[in-house]
Amino acid sequence: MTQLLKPLLIAGLLLVGASAAYADDAPKTKPHQGWQMDPAKREAMMAKHMQMLHDKLKIQPQQEAAWKTFADSMKPERMAKPPMDDKATAPQRMEQMMQSHQAEMQKRLEALKAFYAQLTPEQQKIMDHMHGPRGKWEHHKKPDSAAPAQK
Repeated sequence: MTQLLKPLLIAGLLLVGASAAYADDAPKTKPHQGWQMDPAKREAMMAKHMQMLHDKLKIQPQQEAAWKTFADSMKPERMAKPPMDDKATAPQRMEQMMQSHQAEMQKRLEALKAFYAQLTPEQQKIMDHMHGPRGKWEHHKKPDSAAPAQK
């Protein structure tokens, strides 16, 4: 029995060692790789969301210009690196980046306000509901009528 145990133990150790070596050769995934999306996929998803919003709001022909301005402002732009001073400190560089982001968000806010002003009160309610209190689009939730029955 001990004569059989020694070769089995050696084979088991070799198997564990080989699998560990194979695991080291396995392709490494980047942290948060799931958060990165193919730009074409992201653009298609955004277009689908915007079309759904357009349909849900029942945009009228006289609202189309404001809608187009709003929809164009929501498209993510490739962030151009702001010109950086070589002698700038890390906090100064971060402040410059923040100002760049803030300018982009300001443009989006102005387009949203102009679009929102063109909406009827019913459309404004839909828009308010779609962009819920936590900033999440509410269209993913089931309607209240689909709630499970109380026991």
